[in-house]
Amino acid sequence: MSVPESGTRVAGPAGPPVAAVLIGTIALQTAVPPFATDMYTPAFPRVTADLATTASLVGLTLTAFFLGFAAGQLAGGPWSDQRGRRLPLIVGGLVCLLGAAGCALAPTIWVLVAARVVQGAGGGIASAVARAVIVDVARGDQLARLMSVLQALGGLAPMIAPVIGALVITVFGWREVFWSLTGLGALMVLTAAWFVPESLAPERRHGGGLRRSLSGVGEVLRVRSFVGFTLVQSFASFTMLAYVANAAYVLQDMKGMGPIPYSLFFASTALAQVLLSLVNARLIGRFRPRAMIAVGLSTSTAGVAALMLGVLLWHTPLVLTCLGFLTIMASMAFIYGNAGALGAMRVTHVAGAAAAVQGVGGALANAISAPLASSGGGRTAVPMIAVMMFGSVVSILSFRLLTGPSNGRFNSPGRLA
Repeated sequence: MSVPESGTRVAGPAGPPVAAVLIGTIALQTAVPPFATDMYTPAFPRVTADLATTASLVGLTLTAFFLGFAAGQLAGGPWSDQRGRRLPLIVGGLVCLLGAAGCALAPTIWVLVAARVVQGAGGGIASAVARAVIVDVARGDQLARLMSVLQALGGLAPMIAPVIGALVITVFGWREVFWSLTGLGALMVLTAAWFVPESLAPERRHGGGLRRSLSGVGEVLRVRSFVGFTLVQSFASFTMLAYVANAAYVLQDMKGMGPIPYSLFFASTALAQVLLSLVNARLIGRFRPRAMIAVGLSTSTAGVAALMLGVLLWHTPLVLTCLGFLTIMASMAFIYGNAGALGAMRVTHVAGAAAAVQGVGGALANAISAPLASSGGGRTAVPMIAVMMFGSVVSILSFRLLTGPSNGRFNSPGRLA
């Protein structure tokens, strides 16, 4: 165990649990995407009218955010390997704050697009560095548990953000959504400054300029098992995003479910993932994380098979379709945290670069999956099923073929395999 400068107790490889306040702070740093998107999307019609623009350009503000988010992770993670964690984490929060304020003040759609890039970049920096902090302070089974807890906390954000956004838009307006996100950025900065210790000792940092800093990205991409676990994580997300993008069309247009029952069902699937992520955290230690990933991948594939029967065959009960969706979402609880921990443990000496690659891999998978899966709309679910099948197959193949024994560059002090 070590005691950082701030007095917050964190754990070494075999130490006691990481302080709850640190876990909560890290969860806050990684919660930017759901709050920055789910709070804002209900305001699209008002933004379109207020800025005298088109729906497609307003939609571009989402794309701009995720482009900035990806770039921020690629810059922030390696930068933190070079300079330490605290400064990049605080800077990321400040950039996110400034971007959100720029959005609130934007006089035109193009200023809004540019400010969304800035907001996304700040969120990306903070997210990548926060995940690197967890790798610095935990190892082995404890790291997998923390990843699962963070996944559970992260799963609450998409459930809370739309409600908060709808209330703010109803009572005030769309600009106040971004003022709320400005406040979130300020909270990110304050909590990072108060509660996050400098977890990367000077002797573990990498000197040099930008090229040396970014070389960590190339280094982690040469570690076969890290790439394998990152692909498992990314293509599991690829499968899940097909549900998020197209479930409304399938359940409402094709199966006749009403808006309120659909909203309740959607929330229940998210809640199932949150609860099972906590269950996964409790099971680690009794079962190895690798075995839990295998269970998750098998369960997800079974869910895709059930969904295929429920959607593509006529006269099948609605419950079979719902069961398929629920199974897919729930299974992710056993994949994300475990795969993220096992991958990160292969390259702890460049944890920032590893966090950046993992984050960008997931973002790219989500960006590709959503439009492909929803291309059938309410007419056909074949594209969605195809996306899910592809994601499941690639996840399983990556797990079986690429995540074998260490290549000699990794020596874990915890139980990981």
